[in-house]
Amino acid sequence: MNSNNEMHLFDHGEYLLKLALCKTNNFEQAEDLVSETLISAIVALKNDTKIENPKTYLSGILNHKFNDFLRSKYSKPVISYGVIPDFEIAGKEEGQETVLEKIIRKEDEENVRRIIAQLSKNYREVLVRHFIHGQDVQSIADELDVNANTIKSRLNTARMNVKAKLENEMEKYEKQSYEPEQLEIWVYGGFEQNCSAFYTSDWTRRIQQNILIMAYKKPLTITEISQGLGISAAYIEPIVEELISYDFMERKGDKVFTSFIIFTQEEKDKAYDHDKVIAEKYAQKMWVVLESHLKKIRQKEYYKKLNERQKAALLQFSAIFMVHEAVREIKSQKISEPNDDLFSVQRKSGWHGYAYGFSSSLDYKPDWDYVTGHSLCKLNGCHSVSTGIYKNLEEVRFYAYDVAAGLTWSQWRPLNDLQFLKIMYALYLEEEADIPLIDPEFFDPEVISRYEKYNYIEKKHTPDVPNMENVEHFIEVLNIPVLNEEDSDELFKEVYHEGILDFTNQFHSELEEILVNPVDVPKHLKDKVPETLKYQLCGDAFVMSLVYQGAWNHWYKNDFVNKNESVPAMIICLGKELDKDESD
Repeated sequence: MNSNNEMHLFDHGEYLLKLALCKTNNFEQAEDLVSETLISAIVALKNDTKIENPKTYLSGILNHKFNDFLRSKYSKPVISYGVIPDFEIAGKEEGQETVLEKIIRKEDEENVRRIIAQLSKNYREVLVRHFIHGQDVQSIADELDVNANTIKSRLNTARMNVKAKLENEMEKYEKQSYEPEQLEIWVYGGFEQNCSAFYTSDWTRRIQQNILIMAYKKPLTITEISQGLGISAAYIEPIVEELISYDFMERKGDKVFTSFIIFTQEEKDKAYDHDKVIAEKYAQKMWVVLESHLKKIRQKEYYKKLNERQKAALLQFSAIFMVHEAVREIKSQKISEPNDDLFSVQRKSGWHGYAYGFSSSLDYKPDWDYVTGHSLCKLNGCHSVSTGIYKNLEEVRFYAYDVAAGLTWSQWRPLNDLQFLKIMYALYLEEEADIPLIDPEFFDPEVISRYEKYNYIEKKHTPDVPNMENVEHFIEVLNIPVLNEEDSDELFKEVYHEGILDFTNQFHSELEEILVNPVDVPKHLKDKVPETLKYQLCGDAFVMSLVYQGAWNHWYKNDFVNKNESVPAMIICLGKELDKDESD
């Protein structure tokens, strides 16, 4: 290995010295630590060790040597668990770790869990970020919006607390005690209005969420959960009983376990990356077929009567709907379902079907960039809302996709979905006088502004009002397409049906390539999770990946989408008109 590579190591000397000073608070000890680190790295280079990321590699060696120093000084380490990156330490041959070293390393991990679990949030947070995740002081300060000197002070105080408590006898804590996660619970099926079971997804229910995460991989006793979280069993027991009553946990003997599948962020990212690759691979030829069916919609009389933004919304919904339903069709052909209807499985707590969850770190921030992130491609199923009999119609029904390209029902707040639908219908009828009776919060400037931002509505000038020449006058115009019963029936039963069949038949083998990475569930859940949920993440990002490819390459002939404007993927369909007696 030549000296140039060795010189590159020294480029990180200042960074290493700062890192060492943060750990030791002693300049001489820090210099020694950096020297030993660089010597070990040079030895590794001499032995032809491949170093792809020198900064990470050097940080790992320094952390390792600092822990060795603490072990020799205090007989027990301050921090070691999860610090050392996944690479071979220079000068240590494979398999050289002794039994004693293994015991010490295991003890290190237990000590770290115990100590960090007792620290308050300010100190625990910086300790986990710095020592376990390897963040430097400045990046922690930037993310927490705190002065870097404050971060250094907290780290120093946390280290002193750790040293003082290392000799104490404490319970064995799990990761959930010192670095809790968040869990969102959804249902493949349905639930009663205001079903209390799903309050568990609320951000204030961290204990419930982390009990479910802990008891997912294997059944645990109440004592094991109590020890893992560092919370008295007396407090854990009623929470577990509540989760059992909600059908989220089950009991087997003296152990309990989470009874539904939980997807991790890593599993989601892996599935989304795969979907994006498949979409990019086949996008061009798929858009030729998809555009042929969108062209048929453009030729319909009801389409020609819409304003430009309504046309864009109809095309957005149609493109997503046809591809999404084609993916669902391929899934149904490939994946075996249980004999019973998934949606008919009744739960005693007020919901039916199967639950599933998504876990992630508390500081997880969705990356809305298509190239580097995944959340932009997320696609839930089609959301449907109906008024039932309303005014003189059998129903007014609303279909919407919640997608980053045109955020929909997740942005309706503070209105609920039914209020939103009724207000949009009132705008369609130009009966704004009805809106205060539905919900006056619609007129909150922030609500109006949000709805305009996502292009559900837009302001239009109205003719001048007599004696008010200097005042501008506006009305809100609906940008969501509204179709009568005959037109919506034709759209769904003919145009969409034909498009889905055509897409499925032409790209059967290509769509099957999406379904190759089902999530494996723990063995005690093998018979409790239907196959379709194991494939839940497969295809989750494919549809929107395809839409973005079409827009960026201008295969998707939708002007507003091509300009990267927000376009609602939604339509409103009217039911048949009722006779006066029926409507009464």
